[in-house]
Amino acid sequence: MRKIYILLVLLTLGVTGMAYLYFSNLNREGNATDNSLSIVSAAAPVLFTFENDKSFYEILKGQQITDHIIGEEKSKLLSILREKLLNNNSVNQLIEGEKIVVGFLPGENNKVDFVMATQTKKAQLDLSLLSKLNLSLQKQGKVHELKFGDSATFYLEINQKSVFISNSIKALSHVLNYDKTKKNGFATYIKQNLRVNKNTLANIYIDYSKLPLLLKNILNSTLSGELSIFNKQQTYASLSYNFGTDKLLLNGYTNIQNSRSYFNLFVDQKEQKINIDQLFPEQTANYTVLAIEDYMKWANALKELQKELKQDAKIDQQQKTISEKYRIDINQTFPQYFNKQLAVFQLKSGEKMGIIEIKNGDKLGQLLLDLSSEYAPDIRIFKEPNLLANFFGEPFKKFERPFYTIIDNHFVVANYASTIQVFLNSYKNNHLLANTDTYIQFKDQTSSTATIAFYINNKNSNEIFGRNLKSAYYKQYKSAKGVKDYNSFGYQLSADNGKFMSNIVLLKKQTKVELDSLNSN
Repeated sequence: MRKIYILLVLLTLGVTGMAYLYFSNLNREGNATDNSLSIVSAAAPVLFTFENDKSFYEILKGQQITDHIIGEEKSKLLSILREKLLNNNSVNQLIEGEKIVVGFLPGENNKVDFVMATQTKKAQLDLSLLSKLNLSLQKQGKVHELKFGDSATFYLEINQKSVFISNSIKALSHVLNYDKTKKNGFATYIKQNLRVNKNTLANIYIDYSKLPLLLKNILNSTLSGELSIFNKQQTYASLSYNFGTDKLLLNGYTNIQNSRSYFNLFVDQKEQKINIDQLFPEQTANYTVLAIEDYMKWANALKELQKELKQDAKIDQQQKTISEKYRIDINQTFPQYFNKQLAVFQLKSGEKMGIIEIKNGDKLGQLLLDLSSEYAPDIRIFKEPNLLANFFGEPFKKFERPFYTIIDNHFVVANYASTIQVFLNSYKNNHLLANTDTYIQFKDQTSSTATIAFYINNKNSNEIFGRNLKSAYYKQYKSAKGVKDYNSFGYQLSADNGKFMSNIVLLKKQTKVELDSLNSN
């Protein structure tokens, strides 16, 4: 018995010792990246992180999607840094296996700049080492200007063992002069996910609250309408980068930090098989699908949100007025007949529509007769404003007093009767997005279930992007070295214990030969 006790004590001490060594090693690894990560994340809304490892560069070299997304100019600059600096044996020995952070942030004259940061393993980077490389090195205060012949100019600053390099001296200055006393929730979020993402080759982190500053340099328009999902969202995303030659695939989590966010209403709604997309016309440019498993639970959360936003009194008064004016209990309409899914989408012409999946469309249509007027045999218009927004929130605010039709237990709305007619013609003639090769490929490459799903059809969005993108970015969008050869973008969110499991996909076009090959198999 005594031997058993001694053995148990030894085992306990051994496990404790191993645990101490493991976690202290994790802390050392974390501290090495804390400085550069905290500094870059304070200014940049989008971060790309990876380990300085030869295998990573070999994989990256084998695919072009990253280059197509960031553009030819930025891709060329980053390639020069990798080939001339990071691949140098003397430099590489100092940073081998270290985490590299690339932050993208708004620059001057509608440009997007980047700041790359890493840390040396032991000694601080010696500038005499750089002077031995085939480059021109000049000091400007704390910043050093690096010139690789006539091909590129970079700016470098060393902060203890951290090294920062940028294509812009102002971007570098902006990053390094951040207010260190200000709380950086984005950095905290990234550090919490670093251990989870430890074994992935590369990761992308997004701070949606700062993203509008970056998008302002890219877009002609404000972040309203279909772009409002990117506006003032206190949301972070942590995504793992999966490499491929024909698609970009990211997966991970999206965490909403703000209880007042509309999308926060969906964090406890189970994912569903998306089927409402089967009604969208073939000329659909983009859509947002929202799945609500338990409407009464969701509606109670919406009412709490409306109360926080001080919208509840106005809604209550309107419902009281409707009851007195039309002798209708409005709460016996959509709350009782809503089914499981709703969506808002945009046609390639720019016209916007909404669809609500309902139960017993004939009965709901009868209940709404006094609240609406006939415009055409299959089209009616509401007499009172904001009814749909009151029951379904933010996405339906764009339809203040819409025209509508009810078809096959779906309530379809638009701001113009002609748009409703376009929908009816497409639906009755089976000219649907779901029947196109592009969308069939997209559905085959993505999950069939989600709580929230965003989609962009590249071809149908051409005119919309032409109006919304600044000329330089529209040129990149149309270029073969941009995203011209990609046909679909999707962002799927599935509720999971207070956050969203997330999948992002950007799919490249398949040629007819590739499609025929797939069909034959």
